[in-house]
Amino acid sequence: MHCVDRGPELQRLKAYRDRYTTKWVEYYERGLGTKPGDSYWRGFQDDLGGVFSGLCGYCEAECKGEVDHFRPKSRFPRRVYEWSNWVYACHDCNHAKSEKWPKNGYVDPCARTRASRPERFFHFDLKTGEIIPNAGLTPARRHKAQSMIEDLKLNAFHHLRRRLRWIRLVAEVLGGENQNDPGHADFVQRISARDCPLSSVTRAFLAEQGYREDTA
Repeated sequence: MHCVDRGPELQRLKAYRDRYTTKWVEYYERGLGTKPGDSYWRGFQDDLGGVFSGLCGYCEAECKGEVDHFRPKSRFPRRVYEWSNWVYACHDCNHAKSEKWPKNGYVDPCARTRASRPERFFHFDLKTGEIIPNAGLTPARRHKAQSMIEDLKLNAFHHLRRRLRWIRLVAEVLGGENQNDPGHADFVQRISARDCPLSSVTRAFLAEQGYREDTA
């Protein structure tokens, strides 16, 4: 995972929030009425996907994508129509996360403070493809990272296979290139850019190979 700047809220969202939030609050906080059936957030899927470069905010796979409520609707009904609570997610991650919300919450892909960004919580085992909590985290922060890995199934077989295949492909391409070729640096920068699928594991691999952060 890496940090994504979600940007300012879209102006047209306010009308939906003003009109539909009350029913969500009444049902989940006050036990009134029936469960709301609206899902107008889906109309913002393309806008959100553009911000996330068409990549899942959790596993970084290229995907058609869905609007995930980072803080789930049932627990935070006042945030159902808040742009700051939406994450572009693939179906697998969105479905696995569902309405879950552990005691310490999850690592926010759009965290505003540097200390709360995903890069401070996770790194990769490049031999297995697994995403794992960083060493030295406090117990609370480690629990937050581990809960996210387990609840969203970020180390499911298809994720591991995708990461390992990508690492092998990158290794093959880099191994066949002349590092003095001007195109080599362009290639490295492209595959490590945040709008490229699996860029976090790519940067981890490049760092292991001795590439500098400003190059990778």
